[in-house]
Amino acid sequence: PEEMLPKNLTCAELADIFSSAFPDGSDKMCYDAVIEFHYECCEFETSTIQCEQAVHSSLLGDDSDYSVDVEPVPRNQEQLDASVQIDYYALTNIDIVAGTAELFLGVWMTWNDERLRWDPKEFGGCFHTQFRASIDPELTNIWVPPFDLLNRETSLQDLPEAYGTVTSVGDVFWSRFGSVKALCFFQGLERFPFDELRCSFDFVSTAFFPRIKYNLLGNLTFLGTGEDASEDEIRRYQEFSIVPEKSGIEGNEDSS
Repeated sequence: PEEMLPKNLTCAELADIFSSAFPDGSDKMCYDAVIEFHYECCEFETSTIQCEQAVHSSLLGDDSDYSVDVEPVPRNQEQLDASVQIDYYALTNIDIVAGTAELFLGVWMTWNDERLRWDPKEFGGCFHTQFRASIDPELTNIWVPPFDLLNRETSLQDLPEAYGTVTSVGDVFWSRFGSVKALCFFQGLERFPFDELRCSFDFVSTAFFPRIKYNLLGNLTFLGTGEDASEDEIRRYQEFSIVPEKSGIEGNEDSS
């Protein structure tokens, strides 16, 4: 078992342990050990490029029935769990006349698509690969959650395209970065531009019959506003800035 291994071993040291544990030098033994302990310590005959190309062909080739339009809801379940994390980098603009606010943010999403699973032993040892990912069916190789800003002037779908990373067990990791603009009913205009304004960014599923349960990972993260930075240092070069202690998130466990 993994807990019996010495701590802080290098990959080469683990390979030596596996070699001594399996003196017959069986490739299958080596593969199994690598998979179980999540270390790529074997010298595989197949290159990473060949392995990943074979995975792509098997999962999404001409003989595949994969559809980017079908939600990968697990068997015998009514919903698919998708985790979301939103990191806020900067408040880039406020337009009082237009009633908009613009944020630069990062959106991290993860879910499991069992149709994208493969056995590394059968393909040469690769445990993950990348696929084009987009809400646009013409630009994506895989299904992605229909998640967007409800009160949007610009959409999450306007963010630059980014690849999704898929592991051999079907876990998908997809992150994007860029600016989004929301339509706001500002509160706190009485003393503008010296007051603190409030605007809500409402993220929802855009599916008509949603079968996705979105789970927020952690609390709001405001990058660049560490505890060692004073309020003046945070705002010195910004015309507008977020006030973290007065910001929050609202939602419920059943939201989708």
